[in-house]
Amino acid sequence: MERDSEAKPPNHDNLEIRIIQIKDVDKAVNFLMEYFFPNTPLSVAENKPTAENALEIRQCIETYGCSIMALEGDEIVGVCTASPKTRASIEEYFVEADKLGKTNRYGQILRLVGEVNRGAAIFDHYGVENILCLYQAAVAPSHGGRNIATRMTQELMRLAKNWNYQVLSMDCSGHYSARVCERLGMECLNTIAYDTYRNDSGEVIFKPPFPRVAMKTYAKRL
Repeated sequence: MERDSEAKPPNHDNLEIRIIQIKDVDKAVNFLMEYFFPNTPLSVAENKPTAENALEIRQCIETYGCSIMALEGDEIVGVCTASPKTRASIEEYFVEADKLGKTNRYGQILRLVGEVNRGAAIFDHYGVENILCLYQAAVAPSHGGRNIATRMTQELMRLAKNWNYQVLSMDCSGHYSARVCERLGMECLNTIAYDTYRNDSGEVIFKPPFPRVAMKTYAKRL
């Protein structure tokens, strides 16, 4: 599914930010497999992206039509995936985590995301039942320093408002994505420090390198 958008604000360089179209999906999936998974704090040096990861990205992009990418000419330099989120979506994190088991790495990540979302109480906080969640974001390292992640998030906020969403949320597993949210005035609704998040044996589950110290849920009313 693809969505139409209204007129965009002026762009003062060669960067184009637009909705990912069906013809773009393969390239967008490959981009995230290369730049998102190897660098996300919860999987760095522990997991390599799998065919299941690629399928999940593809389904998100094709099903909801809310994902965007940044282009310089024909080159993809950034991708953000997004999808609707409801109260039921949060409980699904725990259902899937239970299916995978307590020692499964992806299951542990899902449970952490579920817990930080449950504690954030986004739907009660804003008085809504449906929000848009920025799910994954990555920028090509060769294009760092251009605020591409910030600009993609701004564009997603604009589109979300056009699509009649009242709130955009983002679960940040690292320092850099959290800075983007703070730069855009998003509210931090919950934080779980990695060194306090432990398994049944009392062992710390996630030990990403500094400055990645916590999982945070941010949101903003549009």
